[in-house]
Amino acid sequence: MAAAFLVVWCPSSRLDANDCAASGAEHSTPVAVEQSADARPQRSLNQWIDALEFAESGNREWIVHRDRDGRDYYGCLQFRDTTFRYYVAKYDLAPNTNAIEVMSLLYDCAFQRRLAARMLRADAENWKHWKGTTKRIGLPPLEAAAPRAIARDQSSHDCGKLKTER
Repeated sequence: MAAAFLVVWCPSSRLDANDCAASGAEHSTPVAVEQSADARPQRSLNQWIDALEFAESGNREWIVHRDRDGRDYYGCLQFRDTTFRYYVAKYDLAPNTNAIEVMSLLYDCAFQRRLAARMLRADAENWKHWKGTTKRIGLPPLEAAAPRAIARDQSSHDCGKLKTER
């Protein structure tokens, strides 16, 4: 079987040390990954977010795009302002900040990337916020989110058993 080699690294200008550690990559250190020729490359969540960022904004953090639906989308990952505020509050990512300060984070690409990773790790279904783009780049690797989703499904299933057994 033919094998291809993919060189993966974590550029220090785009991700912080925690992001690289989470993906198993070292800053500026290439790593060869073997894969079969007929298989799609397995990407880390950070690599998927890289592809998402490029597809959404061309890596431009200060972009504002008005979509066909008439809504504005902001920053490198093209968040709607309401979605951004909701998830920042939900995960308490900007404690002790007022609404204006939170909205200033809307154009911080590193912050948007951390928020997107947090959203996807917390709930595997959050990829749907970028539904149109996933048709082009594929779904995110959700290994981190999958155990939580399975546990959530099992616990809701177990609750159903308890109700029927009583």
